[in-house]
Amino acid sequence: MLYGMTVDSKGTVFVAQTDARNDVNGRAGTKKHGLKELGNRAFLNQVTRVRFEKGKAVKPEYFNLEPLPPADPREGMALATPFAITLSGDDSTLFVTAAGSDKVFSVDANSGEVLSRVGVEAVPRGITLEQDTLGKTAKAWVLNAVQNSVSVVDVSNPTDLRLIRTIPLEDPTHPEFKAGRIAFNNADFSSTKSFSCASCHPDGHTDQLLWVLETPIVSGGNQIMPRSTMPVRGLRDTAPFHWDGIPGDPYGGTNSASVRKAVKPNVDLQDPVCAPRHLVDGGLASTMRKYGDKSVNNEGKAGLMSSTERETLSRFLLGVTYPPAQRRAYDNKLSAKAEEGFELFHILGDNDPTKNKPNVCGDCHRMPFLVSTNTPGSGMETPTWRGAYDRFLILPQGRLNIIDFPFYRKVAEEGIPEREMWRFSWGGRSRFDPVWEMVLEGSTGFSGSLGRQVTINSANTEDALTNDLLDALELSSSEGAIVLQVEGLIFEEGDARSIILQYDSSLNGGSYIETAGQRKGFSRDRLFELANANQFVGTFTGRHGKNADFENPQPGIWAEGPIEKQRGAQKFPVLSKQKKTMVVSGRHLKEGASVIVNGRKAKGSVRLGDNERVEIELANLPPEGMHFVQLQNRDGLFTNDFIFHVSDKQIKIEDTGPDLSEAIATGNLSRIKRLVRSGADVNERAGDGGTPLSTAAFHGRLEIFRFLLQKGARPMAKNRDGNTPIHVAAFMGRFEIVNLILSKGANLNILNNRKETPIDVVSGEWSDELAGFYRLLNGLTTNEVDLQEIRKTRPHMQKLLKDASNAKLPKKNAPHSQPVNP
Repeated sequence: MLYGMTVDSKGTVFVAQTDARNDVNGRAGTKKHGLKELGNRAFLNQVTRVRFEKGKAVKPEYFNLEPLPPADPREGMALATPFAITLSGDDSTLFVTAAGSDKVFSVDANSGEVLSRVGVEAVPRGITLEQDTLGKTAKAWVLNAVQNSVSVVDVSNPTDLRLIRTIPLEDPTHPEFKAGRIAFNNADFSSTKSFSCASCHPDGHTDQLLWVLETPIVSGGNQIMPRSTMPVRGLRDTAPFHWDGIPGDPYGGTNSASVRKAVKPNVDLQDPVCAPRHLVDGGLASTMRKYGDKSVNNEGKAGLMSSTERETLSRFLLGVTYPPAQRRAYDNKLSAKAEEGFELFHILGDNDPTKNKPNVCGDCHRMPFLVSTNTPGSGMETPTWRGAYDRFLILPQGRLNIIDFPFYRKVAEEGIPEREMWRFSWGGRSRFDPVWEMVLEGSTGFSGSLGRQVTINSANTEDALTNDLLDALELSSSEGAIVLQVEGLIFEEGDARSIILQYDSSLNGGSYIETAGQRKGFSRDRLFELANANQFVGTFTGRHGKNADFENPQPGIWAEGPIEKQRGAQKFPVLSKQKKTMVVSGRHLKEGASVIVNGRKAKGSVRLGDNERVEIELANLPPEGMHFVQLQNRDGLFTNDFIFHVSDKQIKIEDTGPDLSEAIATGNLSRIKRLVRSGADVNERAGDGGTPLSTAAFHGRLEIFRFLLQKGARPMAKNRDGNTPIHVAAFMGRFEIVNLILSKGANLNILNNRKETPIDVVSGEWSDELAGFYRLLNGLTTNEVDLQEIRKTRPHMQKLLKDASNAKLPKKNAPHSQPVNP
């Protein structure tokens, strides 16, 4: 990780950096490496010197600031996360900040020896030098970025640095958030004091590296899997965490360590701080603690951080947001390409030629925050696509980022542009490329007008772009999306004075009002007149409102139902002249929220109900087609962009109601018949990967199974996991359905993706794990199987299938010939 750079008078470059040691314990398979081999030294803290000869860089030289492992720095001597770096005027001495150790230190620029160090306040990230009257380096001014203060250090003697004073700065940061951020950056909470949480998650982002940590061995595996570091940004409402779905799990179900057996939740769903606290406790007990270290805190929990510090760190983690959307337009409207990307991602899908239907990413990467949990068959978590524009390492093991792959080498030599890297995930098919605009423009809670600036002076008052931008900022301000503020100078009677103005659309058709003093008002035209006369210059900035802080998280809206579940295709509302109200689910919304349609405030109302039910009524409908709605809390944040459709035609119930698989699951035969008449494909896999026949087999719907066969459903069609209807029916103990399939000439040698025949799936010994898997399945069906009954009938099912495999006809009075319907 490269943090700071300075150059001496001869062109020699010095870089403040850390060097990851993820290679020293990377052989988890062949050598069973783990955290013991890492030795609680995740990074080497270094300054690197790069000399140049004849215009070319020579081999870098590394100044290690601490003893190399296995030796550790002595107490108080660690210099974690070298960050800001500068040189004395005579090129002899480097002055560097250690952001993780809250220190400033001096280094001999020739030998690399650390000469002296002195403590400052939290997370020093900036440094500049002051010379005395003789031109010698005398003082260092150090910005303590998280403490929000400036330390003045006497550096006149590089071997004896001394703190002169510290200047506190005005700080509006929420105290809890600030305390948590300090803990996040503090390396004193690692056993060796050499790295912090921020070392792997700089500014809540990711180091984009693979690590072997104390993660669980996946079901069926025999080693710890390396995992890529995940971002901290946007954790709220995305639990459970990590690729494995174990830390901070408020829902329970499967995870990568228990793919077949459901586990109980490990945190309280009603307390959002519990989830990151579980993550924090686990990290302090493992990654941050040296193997064999028995340190515990005041609660008796493993690790060095007190209970109060853990609590504030957990709250900080909940409050780290994604930055504003990178390419959202200043008028807050999605581009046509981004709208197309949303439709491809959430509705149409990618036309992967290896699959028999489009792969709809949004079925798993669901709104509002593009995540979900309990992925069937793997237990892996569905990670967010938010922020993909600055992550080039993709997938849990970064298995596409391998330099031996020619396709990756090519983009690596180009600097690994993120767009090209992510295109590999959809096979480079250009039809799906607009998804990248969705990534760049999708809302992370802020208006596209936020942070936009324009400076008005005599040279640009007639400029078209200047006026267009200012038009957009004034409109956004009038809608409550931003606070439009002006800082500048105004000349009155020959004297200049500073002025701060805020735009108020309600006064005189729009006026800029002074925030202090006489609160004098100016029209835009008047400010332009003054600018043209060289009597005013001002910078107009779109700022966020007062309710966009730590205590006001980004609201979200999504297709009605649980936020965390994978439940097939997302059902986006369809509105018409007869139906102007959509029902969605939502959270973190407040009374009086505004309705935003296609980026602009619209007339409408929002009604908040129980169980996260939200009704959004539009006074006026946009034209026919696909559109986007957001809600915005007053003076606060926006929701995600949510799709809805408008149609002037009469909407058939088939267009908006449950899909075929849902109708099968609920046993609604009349509805299934209507869907099939309307063109529903009886062989098309649903979002969960199952065919209609397999869904009927799973839920024990015999009459529906017969109907689907009559309509051309293929009895041996495979699900995404390779299972056929007879695999499913046999495993679930659905004897009549099995007999029906056998009567159609079933192939009993057909294999699923686990290389199992229908006989194999009922041949295993009964175990607690198998019972747990049946309990999990019972949570997915209304037609549950009785565990005692299924345990008894599995041998009968096995015999039935074996007899059929031996060309014996199944007997009509086979044991338990009725479906199991407890």
